[in-house]
Amino acid sequence: MSTTEILITLAGLYFGYWIVSKLIMDKPKARPAPEYQSAPPPGQNREPEKTEPAWYEILNVPVDATAAEIKFSYRTLMSQYHPDKVANLGDELKAVAERKSKEINVAYEEGMRLRGEHA
Repeated sequence: MSTTEILITLAGLYFGYWIVSKLIMDKPKARPAPEYQSAPPPGQNREPEKTEPAWYEILNVPVDATAAEIKFSYRTLMSQYHPDKVANLGDELKAVAERKSKEINVAYEEGMRLRGEHA
């Protein structure tokens, strides 16, 4: 092995090590949580209120989706979450599927109502 090959190999190892160390070691450090938190003002809850997602988020469509897009997304989601699909998998999964399918139905009806279509 010649001197040039040795130098190129050492330079490659050095730069490879440098790149890997930058990728691994230079990640931003997470800031530690404060040791104390001030009390919220009276009448205000500490935890934020849970809000239900909007109909278009449930159906995975944009806000300005057409009635055809809403219907397509509804049919796709119902084919995945219909309770009959998981009837043999147990009561817990069936309950989850029923809850999700009801959520999808409500979102579909709301989206179609806003588009002036009948669900």
